[in-house]
Amino acid sequence: MNSTKTFYFGNNFHENRTIVIKELLHPSYGCYIWPSAFVLAEYIWEKRDMFKDTTILELGAGTSLPGFLCASLSPQTHVILTDRSDCPQILENIHDGAQLNRLLVTSDDISVGTLRSNVWIRGLTWGEFCFGNQEKDKDGGNLLQLLRDIEQNDRKLDWILGSDTFYDPKDFEDIIATIAYILNYHAQKAKFLTSYQERSSKRTIQYLLDKWKLKCRQISLKSFDFDYDKYTNSNNSELNNDSINNTSEAACKKEMIYSSSLQSIFLLEIWKT
Repeated sequence: MNSTKTFYFGNNFHENRTIVIKELLHPSYGCYIWPSAFVLAEYIWEKRDMFKDTTILELGAGTSLPGFLCASLSPQTHVILTDRSDCPQILENIHDGAQLNRLLVTSDDISVGTLRSNVWIRGLTWGEFCFGNQEKDKDGGNLLQLLRDIEQNDRKLDWILGSDTFYDPKDFEDIIATIAYILNYHAQKAKFLTSYQERSSKRTIQYLLDKWKLKCRQISLKSFDFDYDKYTNSNNSELNNDSINNTSEAACKKEMIYSSSLQSIFLLEIWKT
């Protein structure tokens, strides 16, 4: 069983985008959209000129709202959507979402000169840095293989994205180590943008940032006028099909149901010291 949700960015008078995501009824939390993705996507939209015509890697892409939005910005914006290589359902769902958004996709078997589209979809294992089994590398689970493929197509990463990747504490260091490796050995000027929901005040990544020599700053949601009302039902709980106007904003409000969880989401920018 699955469902689709539609997200609108912009308005009818200026540049705008419509992104469709697909959710699955599946035990993996990568098959659902989480509130952190809304924050990251809205930041990307408000700062879209920074992301146009760049090369972007999304970690733990899941339903891929931020990545799909980036890919829609321009044909020259190249996006690599990655998630767990041991969960093919998530990767298949990303493929389905790309088709829903009419994005041309290149999959695992990438070689020099094959960059025909602006979207790649790959499996990626966090914290794995050495070449291992050749078939496993071909399937896209290895970071070094992915970086080599990017470089063989004469590119380097400009941005790394992650929404709610800091969910399970056992993964925290693998994520930070992956970011540190990319910044140290592939793209020293790239930055990691991550939105995460604080689920416990006892959880922190600062000691890992210090260990891996990374700097971090928090981006205030007020700095890009994040619209909480767009994603909550606090102002539209009484709306029904007859009372909603046929506008993008109203349609988006009708679909979103998240509320207080948005208040606990933070947006961070991380870079190499």
